[in-house]
Amino acid sequence: MKVKEIMTKKVVTAKKSDRISQVAKLMTDYDIGMVVIINDTRDILGVVTDRDIVVRGICKGISADEPVEKVMTNHCVSIRRDESAVKALEMMGEYQVRRIVVTNEENKLAGVISLGDFAMVKTTNKLVNEILYEISIPNPQREKPLKYLEVEDYPL
Repeated sequence: MKVKEIMTKKVVTAKKSDRISQVAKLMTDYDIGMVVIINDTRDILGVVTDRDIVVRGICKGISADEPVEKVMTNHCVSIRRDESAVKALEMMGEYQVRRIVVTNEENKLAGVISLGDFAMVKTTNKLVNEILYEISIPNPQREKPLKYLEVEDYPL
């Protein structure tokens, strides 16, 4: 199966000069967690996720009226639309991301492929479960400040 067969083709986009609040509103209106940042010729400049807005914006005191380029991820994970869907899943696990930008032959925006897209395909359930596990592994390069809690720590 190819990426182009299961990817989302209707992608919500924004310009890097759009305000953070505008992009957050797009996320709310379309019930999505990522917006692709492009220029006038559909070149991909980056992506902004709801997490980017919180971690790079709100937590650092950046105003919602600032341009989204202040919080966006400049280098996003991408894959060509003619690649195999299995490769996309492997990349999600490797980079610990839930969404990948899809490009055409000219390296222009063609779509987005997400774990949700894979979940809709019945034959990928086992693969999705394995990749979701890989994506969800805590970052091994950062120590957690709090101990992990066991269920017994909070008896019913």
